[in-house]
Amino acid sequence: MKKTFVTLTAALMAALLSFQVSAQEQGEVLVGSSADNWFIGFGGGVNLVFDSFKLSTPAPAAQLYFGKWFTPAIGFRAGYNGLQAKAAASPETWFSADHAFFNHFVHVDALWNLRNTKGYRENLIWNPILYLQAGGYLAHQANNHCWAFGLGGGFQNLFRISDKISISLDLSAVLAPERPYRNYTSGRFVIFPTASLGLVINLGKKFRRPVKVEVPDPNIIGNLKTQLSQTNERLANAEAQIGELQVKADKIDDLYAGRLYEFDGENLNEARPVVESHPTPEILYFELAKTTLDPRELARLEYYAQHSFKKDQRLLITGGADLGTGSLEVNKRLSKQRAEYVKGILVNQFGYNPDLLQTDADVIPSDSPIKGRIVTIEVL
Repeated sequence: MKKTFVTLTAALMAALLSFQVSAQEQGEVLVGSSADNWFIGFGGGVNLVFDSFKLSTPAPAAQLYFGKWFTPAIGFRAGYNGLQAKAAASPETWFSADHAFFNHFVHVDALWNLRNTKGYRENLIWNPILYLQAGGYLAHQANNHCWAFGLGGGFQNLFRISDKISISLDLSAVLAPERPYRNYTSGRFVIFPTASLGLVINLGKKFRRPVKVEVPDPNIIGNLKTQLSQTNERLANAEAQIGELQVKADKIDDLYAGRLYEFDGENLNEARPVVESHPTPEILYFELAKTTLDPRELARLEYYAQHSFKKDQRLLITGGADLGTGSLEVNKRLSKQRAEYVKGILVNQFGYNPDLLQTDADVIPSDSPIKGRIVTIEVL
C-alpha cells in the first residue's frame, strides 16, 4: 500500500511539473522567495467510518494544517484531522458499533491546484484543489488503542474572500487496514471519510510576475550614442554663439532710446538723424474771437507735437487774426494770445524747450475770415 502511494505521488508530481514547464515556455515565469506563499488553515466538520459495507453515524471533527505553494499549481501541506468517530460494524472487539472513540490522523499531502495548472491567475474567486495524503492513525477508547498507516486523497475548494483569507470546503477519504481495530485478521480495510468547513490564511506574498526588461539592439545603441555626440557638439556651438551674442548685447546697454544707430555687422554706431524739412507750416484754426482751440484742433496739435516736429528743433509759432473783423489793435492782441497759447501747450503738455520756441503775431488779410484766425508752426 505504501508502494502504491509513492508511485501515485511520483506520477502526479511529474505530470504537474510538465504542465508548469509548458506554462513557463509560454512566458508564464513567476517569482517568489522561500518566505512567500505559505498558508495555515483550520476548520471543523464531521468524521464518518465505512466498515463492513456499513456507514457509521457522524461524529465531530477538527482540522488544522499548514503548507506552502512551490508553484501556482504544486504545493504541500502537513496537518491534523480527526477528533472523534463511531464504529460502523459491531464484531466482538473493543471497537464496537455506536461507541465513540477518539480518532487522530497526522498526515502530509501533495496538492494540485487545477485552475493554475497552465497559468497563474491570482484573483480567482474559487480554486479547486486535488490532493493525495498519507499519515498515521491513532485510535483509542478507554484503555484500548492502536496505530495504523493510512493512504487517501481528497478535494478542497477555496473560495477567495481577499488576498489573505479564503473559505475552505474540504472532502477527504483515507483507507486504513482493518486489522489493528479487530481481534481477528480479516484482511479488509476501513475507510474514514471526513467533511469540513474552515478558513485558510495566506502568509507572505503571492507569486509575482517579474518585470520584463528588453535589451535594445546593439546597433540601435550605437546610433543613439552617435546622435548624442552630435547633439552635444551642436550644443557646444550654440553656447559659443550665445556667448558672442552676449558680448554684442553688452555693447548695446549704453545705447540711448530715441537715437538712430547703424549696424556694420559687428557694432552699432550712432547715425546722424535725418532732418526733415517742412516747406509749409502746420496750421491750427481758431473760432471767432477765441484764444483757445476746440477739441478737434487740440487733437491736431497733439499729432503735430508727436510726429511733425522734434523737441530739439527751433520752431516759429505765429498767431493770426482776421483783418476784416474787429479793429487792428484787438486783432494784434488776439494773434499774440493765440501764439502764446499754443507755445504753452507744447511746453507744458509735450515737454518742448521754451528757449527753442519763438512766437510772433500777425493780422492776415484773406478772402475768407476763417483763413485769418489761425496759428502756424514751422521749423526755423
